Amino acid sequence: AGPLAPLLMDPRIGEVVVNGPTDVWVEVDGRLRPVETRFRDSTDVRRTAVRLVAACGRRIDDATPLVDARLPDGSRVNVVLPPIAVDGPLITIRRFGAVPLDFADLIERGTLDPDLARCVEELVRARRNLLISGGTATGKTTLLGALTGLLDEGERVVTVEDAAELVVQAPHCARLEARPPNVEGRGAIDVRHLVRNALRMRPDRLVIGEVRGGEALDLLLAMNTGHDGSLANIHANGP
Repeated sequence: AGPLAPLLMDPRIGEVVVNGPTDVWVEVDGRLRPVETRFRDSTDVRRTAVRLVAACGRRIDDATPLVDARLPDGSRVNVVLPPIAVDGPLITIRRFGAVPLDFADLIERGTLDPDLARCVEELVRARRNLLISGGTATGKTTLLGALTGLLDEGERVVTVEDAAELVVQAPHCARLEARPPNVEGRGAIDVRHLVRNALRMRPDRLVIGEVRGGEALDLLLAMNTGHDGSLANIHANGP
């Protein structure tokens, strides 16, 4: 990770953003702030980006200038190279806590008030379909992961994600992750394909990390054909 290594070892930091050799930011407690971390030049930023992507078993170059992948520790890295990135290589790393927050933690920290928490818990146990809406970095994935801890131990959970980042707290879980096309532009498996496949895997609960495309239709069909109790995230400003 080059100059970013100390930042990635700091448990307080949730996100690392590199806009240029001398323009590095971190997110702490939900707020972005600049740090003194520096690269030698844009070439150094690019070398670091290539190493990070390689750690994911992927490659990034002029032919494939945009990559979104999962690092070995579960963090998500997004890299964009010129000419897509106008002013030089860009790196964004979304980190996840080593210890996942459970439902009780969210109540204790004030994310959910007790009355709302009881309501949500009753909805989950009653197998209502739940869609968690919110903007970027508002805690949708954290809440979704905590909700999986409320599921019955005997229920089989199948998760579908574009980039696997959900910490599932249910004991019986099968995780599916989308695959981008290879350098020849072939072999892609998108979220919609995985949702359809998940329905053939005998799920008691279907959990989708983020609904943002054609998989919305398949999820709605599943909810209305026996797969009640499904959980999913969506980017939205409100209900």
